Amino acid sequence: MRKSKTFLLFAIAVLITACSGSNTPESVAESFSKALYTADFEGAKTYCTEESKQAVDFIAAFATEKVVEMKKADIKFLAKEVKLSEDGNSATIKAVVTGAIDLKDGEIRDSTDTKLHMVKQNEKWLVDFKLK
Repeated sequence: MRKSKTFLLFAIAVLITACSGSNTPESVAESFSKALYTADFEGAKTYCTEESKQAVDFIAAFATEKVVEMKKADIKFLAKEVKLSEDGNSATIKAVVTGAIDLKDGEIRDSTDTKLHMVKQNEKWLVDFKLK
């Protein structure tokens, strides 16, 4: 009985630790980027603002011929700089994405610099994604 209580407490602690890191600007930016660059456009939209979903849909329409290659991509995301606003409700993340397919030529890029603007809505971090 004591072992099962100890195991249950350990499992709860692991779950809390795992969940607590999933709502940071960095983790949301990483999840969004990996979804976007692997053609999981519906998944990417779960990490962005309502206004940003149109930009994701535009990329999805533009990328139709590259979806198969994109789904195979081994995306790596490395946050280089995170700037949190003074009020704590927005952030800017500069990162490097490796393994992404360039939609213009279909080639895999060794690295792509990216900058994501994050906003906090209802205590949840979201990507505010706009096309340049």
